[in-house]
Amino acid sequence: MAAHQQPTDNSDWHALDARLRPEDPQPVGWYAVALAEDIAAGKPYGCDFFGDRVVVYRRASGEPVVMTARCPHMGADLALGDIVDDDIRCTYHHFCFSPDGSCSSIPSAGEIPKTARVHSYAATESLGVIWAYNGEEPLLPLPTIRDYDEADLLFHARRTNVFTIAPWLSIGNTFDFMHLRYVHGLEFEIEPEDVRYLDDDYRIELDIPFVSSETGPFEQRIRITGTNAVSYQTVTDHTTIGLFTSTPIGTTCQSYYIAAVPRESGVSRAELEQRLAEQETFGDDLLVDDVRTLTGIDFQVGSLVAGDRAMATYLQWVSRFPKAAPVAAYR
Repeated sequence: MAAHQQPTDNSDWHALDARLRPEDPQPVGWYAVALAEDIAAGKPYGCDFFGDRVVVYRRASGEPVVMTARCPHMGADLALGDIVDDDIRCTYHHFCFSPDGSCSSIPSAGEIPKTARVHSYAATESLGVIWAYNGEEPLLPLPTIRDYDEADLLFHARRTNVFTIAPWLSIGNTFDFMHLRYVHGLEFEIEPEDVRYLDDDYRIELDIPFVSSETGPFEQRIRITGTNAVSYQTVTDHTTIGLFTSTPIGTTCQSYYIAAVPRESGVSRAELEQRLAEQETFGDDLLVDDVRTLTGIDFQVGSLVAGDRAMATYLQWVSRFPKAAPVAAYR
């Protein structure tokens, strides 16, 4: 299986479906593996990731490591092993693996087999989440908040819902202008051409000034990173921020939500916490809508109408997006 797969034209977008198949290559990009608070110093953490199991742990420096968790010797789960210096040691026969996935030592005499290695993902920690990159060399930046560095924000990350559809479909709600107008009753003046596709770094940005009959006017400044993460700033008399991201796990998809607010001089911690709670509630309300619309869906590109132009452009972008299956060579 090729490490990267990319459609050569736009004809594939009409055949898109959102089913999750563990054996299929997935879009390249940064995916949430765990919450940062899950990964304690000196303790390995095991979890499912795409169609495999991974072990997550911290080096002595605190940097995260994410590797496939099946020991190539006899298949034991490396997440049940021990951290020795910066290596993970298998509990079954004490084969040790370096953070780069190579076997660093075996307890017996003889050469280390060349096949004794696991896949090590590029990994980092940001906004309370451990992220791993699907692919070889990262083509995409991390999912971030426009105009803000992490140090500028008070944030809280948590797991939320489990869905049975690919992440790009829930992210696509951003471009479903018909849903926003006719289901949620939001008024806005924006054309599909106002959506900015930043193809050099695989991101999309747009700004939408809304008028809601319930809450009045507000603006959202949106950034999509890859096919699995969307951040938005909601601007009224103050700014609150949310970031949704989802990670395929077998035939389901685990969603994460990061609520954030800018740290502002003159604004008390109590006020910031109140704004953060406000954003958490807003995110929960959005998830209620996702659950209602996406549960049981069998998505297909069907009878699109003129009001679907923004969605159609996005689906074409998804169909062209490069994919990867870096662990295929280790199976």
